[in-house]
Amino acid sequence: MTSSWFFLSTLGPKFTAGGDYNRKHIVWGSRLTTTKGRELLKAIQEQNYLHLSTGTPTYWPTDGNKTPDLLDFFVTIGISPGYTDVQPSYDLTSDHSPITATINTSIITQKPTSRLHNSKTNWETYRKTIQEREKL
Repeated sequence: MTSSWFFLSTLGPKFTAGGDYNRKHIVWGSRLTTTKGRELLKAIQEQNYLHLSTGTPTYWPTDGNKTPDLLDFFVTIGISPGYTDVQPSYDLTSDHSPITATINTSIITQKPTSRLHNSKTNWETYRKTIQEREKL
């Protein structure tokens, strides 16, 4: 039994639990998949839970050798994704940007998510620019 599964199994038949799971998997939008991410996805699938995420990075490392990634998301059961809306907040008061889940009683029409980057973002240029500005 993984710690992720144990935590989720204590929450009852209907829940929404969100935060920094620190588990990466491409299924919820991370750049790569880690062992802990595979374990959490397995627990989510075995228990018929759902994940809700923005699909965009939520972790913004200060270390120039690291790349932004998605670590913050929600896990839920008993709530259809059509009734939810997950949005990022770009209030960078820490190295994580918060996310907000809205749960409605009627289906929510999804709007395209605002993004700070796209598939053409050159992360190496980003790192160099940040490093140069830190020296100022």
